[in-house]
Amino acid sequence: MNTVSLKKSAFIRLLAITLAAVFIFYGIGLHINAVGIQYVRTDLQEALWTDTCFIAGELNREIETLNFFMREMMSDKDVLHFSLLYDILNDYDRLSYIRAISNKEYEIKRFSPIVDSVQIMLPKRGSTVITEQTLYNSLDLALWEALYAQARVGNVSTVEYGGKFWLILPYFDRKEPLFLIAISITPELLGERLSSIGSGRANDMWITREDGTSVVSIAHDLQPAQSGSERNTLFASCLIETLGMTLVCRDLIDEMMAPFVNYRVTLWLLTLLSLLLLVVYLLYYRYWILRPLNEIFRTIRQARSTGQYRLERKQHSDFDDIYGQFNEMVDHIEQLASRVYEEQYRAQRAELKQLQMQIDPHFLYNSMYLIYRIARAEGNTIIANLSANLSNYYRYITKMPEQIVYLRDEIEHVMNYMEIQRIRFEPRIHIHAQPLPEEIAQERIPSLIIQPIVENAFQHGVKDKASGGLVSLRYVCKEDYFQVIVADNSGKMDEEKVAQLWARIQSDETPDGSALRNLYRRLQLYESGDQSLELKCVDNGLTMILTFSRKKRDHENTPDC
Repeated sequence: MNTVSLKKSAFIRLLAITLAAVFIFYGIGLHINAVGIQYVRTDLQEALWTDTCFIAGELNREIETLNFFMREMMSDKDVLHFSLLYDILNDYDRLSYIRAISNKEYEIKRFSPIVDSVQIMLPKRGSTVITEQTLYNSLDLALWEALYAQARVGNVSTVEYGGKFWLILPYFDRKEPLFLIAISITPELLGERLSSIGSGRANDMWITREDGTSVVSIAHDLQPAQSGSERNTLFASCLIETLGMTLVCRDLIDEMMAPFVNYRVTLWLLTLLSLLLLVVYLLYYRYWILRPLNEIFRTIRQARSTGQYRLERKQHSDFDDIYGQFNEMVDHIEQLASRVYEEQYRAQRAELKQLQMQIDPHFLYNSMYLIYRIARAEGNTIIANLSANLSNYYRYITKMPEQIVYLRDEIEHVMNYMEIQRIRFEPRIHIHAQPLPEEIAQERIPSLIIQPIVENAFQHGVKDKASGGLVSLRYVCKEDYFQVIVADNSGKMDEEKVAQLWARIQSDETPDGSALRNLYRRLQLYESGDQSLELKCVDNGLTMILTFSRKKRDHENTPDC
């Protein structure tokens, strides 16, 4: 006999599904890791470029300010007077002018840390006024010729000479150079300035000429890039316009990428752990889940031939409780089967009894009609009317009407019942029945749905009244619905009692044979679903309202009743 076996198909399916799930999530993790790395590299590259442009911009602003100071000094009256009136000045005035010019040069040097010295060269006098020197020095002809050769009238020029950068601005008098303002910048000072501006930003910076050769190089404890690690190295460059050179920054992102690398290693470890757990799970599944399930399936198959559904409960088994529940379910099924058999037996007896009652209903109708004829012949209208109403009442019941009937037929049956009750209880109880409006006579409702309400009004409302009892039947017609209203004046009801009665009807707390309970259930089961029952207390009596939706037809010319 075949049983469920792990080695045939379940193992393969389970293994395939688990491996697919593991590798899918692993692939998603790798993709997320790769996307994260790319996003981080992009953000770091943008940040490095921003920092590079910031550093280059700071240097540009400082040098542009130095250029502004040079133009201011070129038009300074002390410099002009000293250079133009040098021959007619006495030694004291010359020293005063030199001291004033030297102080102004010192102010320029104090402004920017990249300035090494500020000089004013006087070629006609063969002298130079240098920062913080109270006497002028002799003119360095080689320096003068190198700087003057690249000077431009009215513009600041940048010249590289003697291992320094020079900012020069000449002043001409009658096409002859009167003096030359020169600011020297050393690579060491420029490197220190780069270090201060770039602190906490790029790891490595250098300034290069147009030919790519390095002028200044600054490193912040950064080792040279190893071969194979270029993928974790970022570069950014920005032009320093005032120097005509380029600032290049390099940043290593190994430390920043470390979490992503660790994540990838962790993902591999989790994958191996998942596979290990899968093996453990499959072993557990085989020995502790699949075998008990095989036992259940084998018992169910054997039941076809042996009729034995019992499972033997094993001690310390995870399925011990399931076995017990299975056995209890089998007991319950056997009980239900026994009940079904009994219900079928009772239904057959009820059907037989009903058939016996319907053997010859015409005998009852003929007997009632005979009583009616005799009463009419003897002039007894009360007996005649009672026998006629009884005949019509039982004829409606015994002919087994359809579940859905016309409203006029149902009302006719109710009127027969009310006439019988009127004959019984007159003159203690009176009946007021409004004629059925013709526009709703053809509406269809569940059979025997109104008579239980009228019966309740008599039995539980006015039956015990000594006099003045009243049961009324009236109708309300609207375009979309109509209502059948039955009211009594029992004098025994109030709002609280009506609420309690309605609660019992809805919660099935009324006795099993209650007409109102059965009525409420029938309304709930009625196929249209657009009907309702409502209870009200009016003048200490009970008013019950049955509401039905009208069939979809043209009601435009139908007046309300």
